[in-house]
Amino acid sequence: MKSTRSILRSVALATVTCVLLTACGPTGDPGGFSAVLPAPAADAGALGLQGAQYRISRQDTLDVAVYQVPDLNRTVEVDGAGMINLPLLGGVAAAGRTVRELERDIGGRLGARYVKSPQVSVSVKDAVGQRATIDGAVKKTGIIQVKGDMTLLRALAEAQGFTETADLSAVMVFRQTAQGKVVARFDAAAIRTGQAADPPIYGGDTIVVDESGGKLAWKQFRDALPVAGLFRVL
Repeated sequence: MKSTRSILRSVALATVTCVLLTACGPTGDPGGFSAVLPAPAADAGALGLQGAQYRISRQDTLDVAVYQVPDLNRTVEVDGAGMINLPLLGGVAAAGRTVRELERDIGGRLGARYVKSPQVSVSVKDAVGQRATIDGAVKKTGIIQVKGDMTLLRALAEAQGFTETADLSAVMVFRQTAQGKVVARFDAAAIRTGQAADPPIYGGDTIVVDESGGKLAWKQFRDALPVAGLFRVL
């Protein structure tokens, strides 16, 4: 199975011609740059897991409890269709909802047929939407939890810093936004010295730290992105 870095490089290499030769837009205008870093469509990065605005994601794990009816309590995973399966009710749509919305729906269904005035509590036990992936030339690759005001430098610190072969000027952030998948290049050395802003990191982001002396095509793609960290649509 290919590593995350290999997959991401394959995606990048497939877009090199478009980025470098046609600029992915009419008259050479890439159309994907913004002075403000685009956040995901459902930005939960700065919210607690129980925050009223957190939208449940597929593969999140939820604790569902009904007060004084322990037989109905369940720990469930949101499936690929965005559903959870509960006793008596069967499938209930969960993805895209807040925990409060889901509580009201479950409570309404139970109250209509099975339980008098049910008190339903839903909590997010494990949120896929609160995870970011770090790969490449860092000492500890893998998944991190995005909690509080996570920034790029803090995320890199979670990865225990750079390897000796890392190119600090080529830290790539891949992000899914309402406009599609975008990528930006950041200079970690400039951020460390205060010459550049430390950008926010959101759940769902993928951070890839390039190595010095990488493949030519990847290097051309990487170098075509502005060091200021502006995002370009892939």
